[in-house]
Amino acid sequence: MPLSWKIGAAVAGLVVAVFAWNGLSQYFAARQADEITRDSARTAMREAQQAKAQAQQYQAQLAADLKQQREDLSNTYQQVDEQARQYQAAQVIRANRQQQEDLRVQATYRLDGNQQCEGGIVINHSGSSFTQVIGNDGQPIPCKGDTAAEPLR
Repeated sequence: MPLSWKIGAAVAGLVVAVFAWNGLSQYFAARQADEITRDSARTAMREAQQAKAQAQQYQAQLAADLKQQREDLSNTYQQVDEQARQYQAAQVIRANRQQQEDLRVQATYRLDGNQQCEGGIVINHSGSSFTQVIGNDGQPIPCKGDTAAEPLR
């Protein structure tokens, strides 16, 4: 075999080896890229599942917090309502006491069966005698109708 054929065969072998090396390199690079892609996809899926689980846990915690706040608010409303009822009851009792006191005070201004309002002055009638009723200042107590201008009792 002539030398040119040997050189040609060597060059052709070298070219085939280069193409084979290049093909193998691309094959391994593609396998490595596929493996990296699969790992990335698995990692992304795992992170998505973790994020979903965390979101569900956070949502459950928010729901529990909201339920607790609603219960607390309901309890607060009930307490305020009860306090308002107690306050209103106390107000009614105070108003009744004040009304009783006002009636008692008004009764001290009313003329009794032995007293009359004559000429704008309270007159005490005891049997056949008539006397003016004198106030704390030593003056006769003025009156109008059946009511004196100051307490009689």
